[in-house]
Formats: sequence, C-alpha cells, structure tokens
Amino acid sequence: MYHFIVNVHGSSGKAFLKWNKIRALLRNKKIDFKVHVPQRVGHAMQIAHDISELPEDDIKIVVVGGDGTINEVLNGITDFSRIKLGVIPTGSGNDFSRGMKLPRHNQKKALELILKSKGDKKIDLGRSTVLSTNDSRIFGISSGFGLDAIVGTGINEAKIKKILNYVHLGKLSYAFLTIQTLFTMRTYSVSLKFDDDEPISFNKLIFLAAMNFKAEGGGVPMAPKALGDDGELSICIAAGVPKFLTFLLFPLLCMGLHGRTKGFYLRNCKTLTLQSDEKSILHTDGELVGSVDSVKFEVLPQKLTMLV
Repeated sequence: MYHFIVNVHGSSGKAFLKWNKIRALLRNKKIDFKVHVPQRVGHAMQIAHDISELPEDDIKIVVVGGDGTINEVLNGITDFSRIKLGVIPTGSGNDFSRGMKLPRHNQKKALELILKSKGDKKIDLGRSTVLSTNDSRIFGISSGFGLDAIVGTGINEAKIKKILNYVHLGKLSYAFLTIQTLFTMRTYSVSLKFDDDEPISFNKLIFLAAMNFKAEGGGVPMAPKALGDDGELSICIAAGVPKFLTFLLFPLLCMGLHGRTKGFYLRNCKTLTLQSDEKSILHTDGELVGSVDSVKFEVLPQKLTMLV
C-alpha cells in the first residue's frame, strides 16, 4: 500500500493535471494506493502524523507536491524507522528533488523509480530549535536566518513571482526578491558556536544558511559541496562586507563560485548555535518558523529512508 499525499493546488494550478496523469498510471499498473489531499496549510503534517501511527512496520508515503508539502510531511512523521518516503515533484522550486537527483520534469519516470525502489537509500535531515521556546522543526533542504529566510518565506506571496510564473520565468523571482530585500533589510551581529569550538563573532551578518543539500531558492547553490548523506550540515554565511559589495558578488553565489570570496564563509559542522543582537526571520525549507534571536541547527544522520 502506497499513501499518496497530493498537493493539487501547487505549481500555479498545474499540479492537479499532473496528478491525474500519475493516478492513471497507478490504475493501469494495478498498484494498491490511497490518496490524501491536504485542505489547508499544515494539513499535510497532520496527514503524515496519522499515517505514521498506523500499526504497520513498512509504511510507504509518496509526496506529490513541492518543497513546502515535503517539509510538512517530514514534520508530521512520528516514527522514521517505519517510513519510506517517495517524492514526485510538482512544485516550482523542487530543491529537495534537485538534491536527491530525482526527475523534476518527468512525473512518469519519478513514479517508476518509486515503484522499483528497494527502499535502502538513507539520507540526513536537519533540525532547527528556537532556544527561547525549545520549539523545533525538521528540514530536508535547508534552514536559514536573515536574508535567505526573509526571501524564502515571502516569495510565494510576492507579486513578482506571479508575474514571472505567468511568462514562464518563475526561477528568476528568487533573484529579484533577494536583490530588493538586500537593500531594505538590516544586518546583525551574531555569535556562532560550531560543534564544541569556541564561539566566533560575525558583524554585519546578512544571512546564514544551514544546508543539507547544495541548493535552495529554486537552485541557488549556497553550499556547492554539500552532501545529503555525509552526517554534517554545510553552513554558508554572508557577513562583514557592505551590502553593495554583496550585491556585486551575487552572480558568483548563483554560480556556486563564492567559496573563496571575501564576505562569504563556508564550513561544515554537526551542530551550530546562533545568538543574535536582534531578531530575524528563521525558515526551514522556505517555511516560516518565526522571528528569533537564538537558534540551534543540528544534523540528524541517516534519519530518512527514501524510495529512489
């Protein structure tokens, strides 16, 4: 039995048509499956929770949707040891599928991979915990503080994305909104503690991204060397330089060539604790966590079993 959690409202209305094709393929192959359709924000989390509580030892969940739906499902799962997850991407960013090297534009091929999978591929997940409240949220792609969080959590409501999606240039919306936000946001003074090392201070911090995979924001390679199964998070920081210089360096970031550039700091770790002089937005996989000034990022090694 496969449990399909289907976001029929994604991809600017195209997801429903894609799901109809997938459903037809399942019926033709006589696959035993059940469909669950989230009705509101947060509903996919509840659905995943309920499925995880079923009295079965081998539960297969397939997400038909984008990164936001995947994030909700990850945070709804109560027992990862009994879950195998498949993904058929129908979102606009699809960074989780990009990180997993799944077919992002061929739903038939993505389904075939799932149905043929032995379910023996394990990957890491990340967890962000707000230290003031002890509230935590799991992420599959990334979690961030500052600019990337402000952009990532606001992009779905941005008018520019809707316009660019209409002319099939939706991938540019992240870049447009990033540049706009860069010159209107404030910067932060932070203390960062990597693993058991002594804390390091960063002034004029623009963003910090804790990456499980290489890219976020529809393919921006924040951490070009990140691997989703190496037992570490890859941290990308922009700090200590004027905003206009960060703007000029933005093309290098988009090409993944920022690793040795002044103003960027890349490092791997298992845990990272951030303390900031002011609150900023925190996200997990582009989903809003809240406005925080202290957070712990940590890797959960080999936590998720994938159907690939």
